[in-house]
Amino acid sequence: MQKLLATAFFSVLITAPMMANAHHSASYHSHNNYAGPRVGLGISYLSDDYMDTDTGFKLEGGFDFNRIVGVNLSYEDSGYDYKYGSLDYSTIKLGTDLGYAFPLSQSVSLKPYVSLGFHRTTEDHNWCERKHCYHSSYTDTNTYYGIGMRLTADMFYINVSNEVLKLDVGNYRYEPDQIAVTVGLKI
Repeated sequence: MQKLLATAFFSVLITAPMMANAHHSASYHSHNNYAGPRVGLGISYLSDDYMDTDTGFKLEGGFDFNRIVGVNLSYEDSGYDYKYGSLDYSTIKLGTDLGYAFPLSQSVSLKPYVSLGFHRTTEDHNWCERKHCYHSSYTDTNTYYGIGMRLTADMFYINVSNEVLKLDVGNYRYEPDQIAVTVGLKI
């Protein structure tokens, strides 16, 4: 988790000034950073008290209505291998983010937000014992909540989020963190 957060912080630290400077040197136009669709690709993983998945991927799309409200649709996939098998998670999320996009310049804004929504997560477990291999699969549709921060510069954005999934998988109930860093375009 520390590597992921360090990577996200470093990306924001390096990218923001470059994008702001590139836009500042170009002529100003009336592009609205606070409203419109966006699409991005990034990395994601699940973490709780008992496991940390390997880094997977995230594909997201969203629409910002104004500085405060946005909606998001995403697909995230991660998992891990161990000595006798593997455990894979795939999650589809539909939700909203509520916050405020603070303008840092004419083309750069920073939006800290809280997120709320619904997810559908599938857990696939494959393992082998002696000469036999087994498979189990559980799917749960439930809610999630979290926090995040999105840096937008002209038509580019970087999003860092930590969302808690409520999961009822088999006989177990738990709430893993789904942590992601996404880079994308505002269309």
